[in-house]
Amino acid sequence: DVYKRQLRFTPILAMQLFLIRHAESMNNAKPPEQRIEDPPITPLGEMQAEHLAGWTKSIQIDTLITSPVLRALQTTRRIHEATGQHVHVWANVFEEGGIYRGHGPQATQGGPGLSRSDVLWHAATDPSRCTLDPSIFPSGWWGGRDRETGQQASQRGVEVTRRLIQTFGSSGRVIFAVIHADFKRKLLVEMIGDHVDPLAFGKLRNTGITKLDFDGERWQLDWFNSVSHLPAELITGNES
Repeated sequence: DVYKRQLRFTPILAMQLFLIRHAESMNNAKPPEQRIEDPPITPLGEMQAEHLAGWTKSIQIDTLITSPVLRALQTTRRIHEATGQHVHVWANVFEEGGIYRGHGPQATQGGPGLSRSDVLWHAATDPSRCTLDPSIFPSGWWGGRDRETGQQASQRGVEVTRRLIQTFGSSGRVIFAVIHADFKRKLLVEMIGDHVDPLAFGKLRNTGITKLDFDGERWQLDWFNSVSHLPAELITGNES
């Protein structure tokens, strides 16, 4: 009975999850027909990432997660340099579609993606300050697979949400995840409810920050798509 009373009054610490879209990439700044398979961030995107990194100094981060896609790695690198945080590269938080060539629905041919050594080089100042998922291959993490479908991306949203809960639960830890616009919508639909229209979230700004809490049972959306860390002239990301 004493044990049960202790359990009853043990406070549950909510995991705090910050979902951050990467800085502006070359694909964001150009027409769709000029799309490349794994673009870097633009000079403007570099400034966005610097402002984001400056803001993160005010937050006690426990875990820093990133997509293995170049634009996310370059954004994460600025946070890593500003805070000294160890970088965790998760192979399953990439943008919907993965690494593919061309544009439009007919573009399905997959590219290789960055090699394991290139991911390490872009993510952190020292390889010992970066942990990569085992599935990030030496020859290229995407490995030439066909373009991912929307249904596959939705299922990945389920898997990543489950991974976050299983890894961090109601631990009270502060998690930063640098990801992508379309996949961010997939996660929000899974976390908030499958009745939500992902396009209803509107335009997701580059380096926009969305914060959710998880109390062990449910997710709560605290704030959405904040770009208060950016001066007005650096706000980009007008696509729906």
